[in-house]
Amino acid sequence: MKRLFTLLIFTVLFSSCSSSHLVDEYINTQSPNFQANKVLVVGLTPDGNLQRQFEYSLVQALEADNVIAVKSVDFFESTVNENNHSEENLGNIEEELLNAGFDAVLFSKVTGQESKVTLGQSYRNITRSFETFSDYYYKNRPVYSSEQTEDYPVYNTETSLYCLCPGKDRDLIWRGKIDIVDPPGAATTIRDYVKTLVRTLKKNNLLIVR
Repeated sequence: MKRLFTLLIFTVLFSSCSSSHLVDEYINTQSPNFQANKVLVVGLTPDGNLQRQFEYSLVQALEADNVIAVKSVDFFESTVNENNHSEENLGNIEEELLNAGFDAVLFSKVTGQESKVTLGQSYRNITRSFETFSDYYYKNRPVYSSEQTEDYPVYNTETSLYCLCPGKDRDLIWRGKIDIVDPPGAATTIRDYVKTLVRTLKKNNLLIVR
């Protein structure tokens, strides 16, 4: 039992360096050789400042690998949200994007939020099954007298990479779900998210890195 919890603790410690973690992804096997040459980066959020901050950080990270990337707030000269420039009505602006040399659009958005308990709370929940009441009570008396909440938020996000190929329908090339765990602050959270996203795109060979 102790070895199990020791392993669990080390796993959590080594995986907690970043607040963002890839939890699921889909790759279109019908387009195995696609690599984005010029990417339009779109952050879908009603918060204009947050959108600009995210798009700027992601474009900077892509350009650091010599990937051609453009912020949607620069291209459209306005903020973008799901009501005016989402993937559902991208067809209205596809020709404009193709004329500008884009061959891919990348959308990112928050899809949900959940709450999870800390490792300490999880341990106490499990030990109820392995200790007597007195052992459990005296070991955790400080917890009973504390009003501190032992849970933390987890934000669920989704990023989709679409191909803009002349003469073909827009194809979903890749979609990844990234969880943001207990975000430390906007700047750090965006930095961690961008690192996770770019690393994943490069791992799947979806970008033309010059």
